[in-house]
Amino acid sequence: MNDSPAASQSVAFDPRELLRRARKRRNFAEKFDSFSDAYVWVLAALIALAYLFSALFGMLFVLLGEGVAHQELPSAVWRMQDLSFVLLMLSALAIFRLMIYLGPCGLSAAKADWWLPLPVTLRAIRRPAWRNAMLTGLFASSFAGALWLIVMLGLAGSLPLPVAVLGLACFATAGAGLANAATAIQAMNRQAAARRICDGVGLGLLTAVAVLWLLLLFQIPWAQDLVGAVAVATLDPAAWLFALLVVLALGAVSTYWAYRHVERIPGPALRLAGEHQQLAMGTLMQGDSRGIAAPAQSAISRRMTLGSKLTAALPVAWRILCLRLLRSGRWHPVAGFLLLAFSLAATVQRIANPLSAAAFYLVLCLILAFSISATIAPLVSEKQLTQPLGISEAALVREATLYAMLFSAISLLLLTGGLGLVGMIQLERIWLWIAAIVVAALGCAAASIAHARRAERDWSAVLGGATNDAAMATQLFMETATFIRAAATFSPIFCLVLSPATPIPPLLWVAAMLFGANSLIHVAGRKLGGAA
Repeated sequence: MNDSPAASQSVAFDPRELLRRARKRRNFAEKFDSFSDAYVWVLAALIALAYLFSALFGMLFVLLGEGVAHQELPSAVWRMQDLSFVLLMLSALAIFRLMIYLGPCGLSAAKADWWLPLPVTLRAIRRPAWRNAMLTGLFASSFAGALWLIVMLGLAGSLPLPVAVLGLACFATAGAGLANAATAIQAMNRQAAARRICDGVGLGLLTAVAVLWLLLLFQIPWAQDLVGAVAVATLDPAAWLFALLVVLALGAVSTYWAYRHVERIPGPALRLAGEHQQLAMGTLMQGDSRGIAAPAQSAISRRMTLGSKLTAALPVAWRILCLRLLRSGRWHPVAGFLLLAFSLAATVQRIANPLSAAAFYLVLCLILAFSISATIAPLVSEKQLTQPLGISEAALVREATLYAMLFSAISLLLLTGGLGLVGMIQLERIWLWIAAIVVAALGCAAASIAHARRAERDWSAVLGGATNDAAMATQLFMETATFIRAAATFSPIFCLVLSPATPIPPLLWVAAMLFGANSLIHVAGRKLGGAA
């Protein structure tokens, strides 16, 4: 109603004049607040890049196993630099999907409540939203491009200055162009179709990588020449200049496309996009992805019957846990990481080394803690379930702990078996491996129970209460102590991976068991004060 042509013609009032007056009358404090918000985000991005610079170099050092022996697998035909172009394309798809999720043109709740009910034209509201969308795409793509350039610097050892400058310009232009394309798609209400196209393009890209891997495995000459030419082009200034010209042309087309359609974005779409942007901001600040990762209503309807027959004979607590695992997709991160680890170890040169294996175990520890805690959270944190289920709180916690131990042990066994098949680890001392996996499963279960009981954290309040750097570091350590204890239970596995012939000190076994002792206490049906 508020966006109909009749309403626009019948009402002569244009909010641009009101906005212009309000903008002129803002005092210095309001202008400084607006500037400080942008300054804080830019400063946070620069600080993040500074930390990620060291983190990415350390990750590459571990993955490539610098200074340690690695397995020469016949199937490992890729180089890390050969996959840089694929990583670049996947980053562009991820940014485009992000822009589609964010709207990208949206209104905050306050602006939506004020402007949308008024029978006025929304031209002066849509244009600033469009400008903010382009800035968001520009900065997001520039940030991703800077990370990609850091990775290339670590792989190549040096990065020509023209490549860095042209690359950043190309990333920034591509980000603005993707935001404009997402704006036009939002105006046509074709977000669902765009998401399906993105999924298809991503699947096609991965399929092309798999086909090229097969061609390289059989040493097809033209495939080897193609992969080599792409790897060389990633560090060629002429190639980046040509890419920049192409991106500029496509960006001009997408800008004109968005200009023609931006006025067609309805008010409800602006409000919905604002809600998505608020969810994304909350996810970024709180570190909780449940808001943006929640399944659609159609997906929930399809999952309602999934696993009902398979879990019909299970006890009620186990049935709840298994249904949550199947219907919520909490096993997807674990399965995806295992597939990624096996793929990297088997197809990329120099990945099959002990340092990479230890890193894989550490990452799996964190993924298990987060995934399992999300599955068992209702049973360990909602005491009101004891009455309708007819089960005591201690019994619910015991069943949740047993489930966490079983899921962790199965995941660790799969990772161990896969790494053993590719020769990254030695499995001669099988009984020590079994004992180490059991201890690590205890640690993952204890961390999952503690994290599930902790529930959500208001990070702004937690960090805002710190008076100095030491207090902030203490707060962060207290929040991460749960995962540090879980990682400590993996110390026997790390010893077996990095030094398979060296005996594991008994003191290390005792320390690892102590860090995972909370799981045994939960299984015994007792409460441990301060376990969370």
